[in-house]
Amino acid sequence: MSARSQTDNVLDPGASPGLKRARTAGEKGASAYRGAPSSNPFIFTKKTVYMQRLGDAVRAGALHYTAGSTPLARAPFLAQKFASRYLLNPGKIADHRARRAGEDVARWLGWFDEQSGLVQWTLFYFPGKAICREERWLNPFDERITLGGYELVRMTKPGAKAPVLTWKYKREQYRFLHDQVVFAIRGRQDAVLEQLVHSLSRSPGFAGVREQVKKLWAIVKAEWRRSRSKSEDPPKIPSTLGYVRRLPDVGMRWSDLMQSVQKGRKEDREAGVSTSSP
Repeated sequence: MSARSQTDNVLDPGASPGLKRARTAGEKGASAYRGAPSSNPFIFTKKTVYMQRLGDAVRAGALHYTAGSTPLARAPFLAQKFASRYLLNPGKIADHRARRAGEDVARWLGWFDEQSGLVQWTLFYFPGKAICREERWLNPFDERITLGGYELVRMTKPGAKAPVLTWKYKREQYRFLHDQVVFAIRGRQDAVLEQLVHSLSRSPGFAGVREQVKKLWAIVKAEWRRSRSKSEDPPKIPSTLGYVRRLPDVGMRWSDLMQSVQKGRKEDREAGVSTSSP
């Protein structure tokens, strides 16, 4: 396996490069997933945006959630099942009125993972007068929301008075990345190390992840000094790290996404036939 493929599997940026990107919002600044019919839900195609929306839901007061994955073709059936139990993904005004009236409101968010072909989804629940027990609800502060190698946590930034919600690498993922860096330096696998540094620089720029990446870069420098001679040049470490600003919804309605995926698969098959033919 090449150095690039090894590192991409480790970090999994989740950018879904093969999909056409589209933001489908009813009006400027509106949430694309709100108000979408459950029979044709909005599916995020950019991982970082999906992660940001998960944090938004918890900040909005969601203390009950459940999560899972489903084939893309099954996504609307799942959304309709939840819509039969709760007021699902209403617009902001309808959401506010329903909660004031004591109705059950839910927020269903889904992200299409192109590598697996699955929709990773999370259902947030805002109970009305009584809690519906149809799902096994989890508390995001007791059982953290996770996505791949990341987890949503409360963290107090230096100088801040109160903790904030942010994403960071899970402990085992961070340890794995740490070991990869050390092994690459000690094993003189400079191409692997260079790709690791590059991929780390492209990690989602949430505060928790940024702090961990800075620590990993410090480990690169320290381990290089310890393991290599002064005549060997260390890898170039970026002087700055990007950070996540407020991002618009990026994705498609389910029907459009299905068409895009099927078209891409057809093109891949045709390309495979043409390249294999004499």
